[in-house]
Amino acid sequence: MQLALENMTKSTELEDTYQDAASNVLVALCRYSWREVAQYLETELLTGVFPHRSLLYVMGILYSQEELLNKEDRRSWNNLLTQMATKSVPFLNIDVWSNEMLWTLTKPSQTQQDQNPEKAFLFTYYGLILQAEDNSANVRTHVRALLDTSHQWPKQREGIALTVGLAATRHLDDVWAVLDQFGRSTPIKWSLKSFSIKPHGQGFEDLRWKWASSTILLCYGQMAARAKTRILPWVDNILSRMIFYFRDSSWDETLKQSFLTAILMLVAAISRSEGAHSYEFSQTCELMQCLMVLMEKEQQDSLCTASRQQAMQVISSLCALRPPMDTDRKSRLLSTCLHSVLALPLMDTLEKHTCLFLEPPNIQVWPALQPRGL
Repeated sequence: MQLALENMTKSTELEDTYQDAASNVLVALCRYSWREVAQYLETELLTGVFPHRSLLYVMGILYSQEELLNKEDRRSWNNLLTQMATKSVPFLNIDVWSNEMLWTLTKPSQTQQDQNPEKAFLFTYYGLILQAEDNSANVRTHVRALLDTSHQWPKQREGIALTVGLAATRHLDDVWAVLDQFGRSTPIKWSLKSFSIKPHGQGFEDLRWKWASSTILLCYGQMAARAKTRILPWVDNILSRMIFYFRDSSWDETLKQSFLTAILMLVAAISRSEGAHSYEFSQTCELMQCLMVLMEKEQQDSLCTASRQQAMQVISSLCALRPPMDTDRKSRLLSTCLHSVLALPLMDTLEKHTCLFLEPPNIQVWPALQPRGL
């Protein structure tokens, strides 16, 4: 263990690779003596100095790889992590520590498609710290600072939403207010297709903000997932915001996937609520309309897409809620679903298979075989 600790922060030509190799030795020791390793991690994490990257790497591996610990040890580790987050709350008021946290969360990774373990852990840890903070104003300040960073990369958007969702577990009203204010900010307005006034009369597309509405959708999904027993009083408000960003944002694959992911989290939260079947939902018809639009935009040359299946899964869940749909709306919904999966291929697709018409397959019907002995 001492050898691993000495090399985790050593500077060499290999830099991260060398440090990660030393850190992996410490991770391996967790299989046999995780409490001793955890004690060291806790001591280093709570010094008041922002932790070294290697320490966060070990924390990230421990947090993400379930197989490292058995169920009982995993439960103890999660409890310890929550306690460490609570003890880290005072660091939010240390500018150097807070700025280092924000810089680490937002700095570009070597590959933006994958998220390194240390950053994935930090998004969770930051959310747990904000969750434990008692000062509402402080929570609002930190959530807004995180939202004001870049929204260009998928893992960044998911991480921001996770942090915001964890903070909302205990500060739902505050997080809601920050998201509402953020949605009204100038960069977000410029990113929406309905906002016609662009800077200097030109097209405006800043990649930092282009997909910010997708982040907001994921934030609302995480809020719903963690609202637990409070979901029903909030569900219509959350749905109304999701519907707004779906309709007013520029359509692309990112928006579609973020919308579906957020809606699936919301529907799952509703299904876990005991009073859902007696609650009168006011936004389900509007949501159904959005889902029908989404299915109509799906590829017509592919009968089975994940997005189409997810949309129908949501629709199936919504049909069980109150108020029930009228006959006309049911008919339109059924027609859209059937047309989405049973539509004829496009002409371009048919033309690629003209050989079927030039040389039709042999479909001769053979006489039925007679049973033996008759």
